[in-house]
Amino acid sequence: MIGKMRNALILAALLAAAAQPAAAQGAGALTSKIELEKSTPAVEGQPARKTYVTPDVVVPGDRVRVTLTFTNKGSAPAAGVNLVNPIPDGLVYDDTADTAGFGVSTDGGKNFGALAALTVPAANTAPRPATAADVTHVRWLWSDAIAPGQSRTVAFFGRVR
Repeated sequence: MIGKMRNALILAALLAAAAQPAAAQGAGALTSKIELEKSTPAVEGQPARKTYVTPDVVVPGDRVRVTLTFTNKGSAPAAGVNLVNPIPDGLVYDDTADTAGFGVSTDGGKNFGALAALTVPAANTAPRPATAADVTHVRWLWSDAIAPGQSRTVAFFGRVR
């Protein structure tokens, strides 16, 4: 029973985080959703497939996709959109396929860059290379304008803690 309650709390926390839109600069609306990744094994020469479903339950180790959609609600093109999303407490950053203008932060969203270029402080020694577990925020900075009424969608993946 305790395990089921913990899973329900993890799912509730992840869904609450997804319901809280991320920060975006520009005249627009931002929505987010979280989906559980399901894998179908390869069969008779067909490659394995991944599908994404609205989760009923998540457990530690599950991979989820967080999708962010920015819609320009203004009457002018939205240029320089800076889309920032914190990594929910119940997740560890895993990856993104949307790399244009993408960066991560390991210091609470103060500084962003490629994960391989970041370091984190280490006690009584030089800073160590950052890992995916250190990521606190993800960001997309789009230099090209998004026309009025148009949307752009990006996603990142996380593993349930």
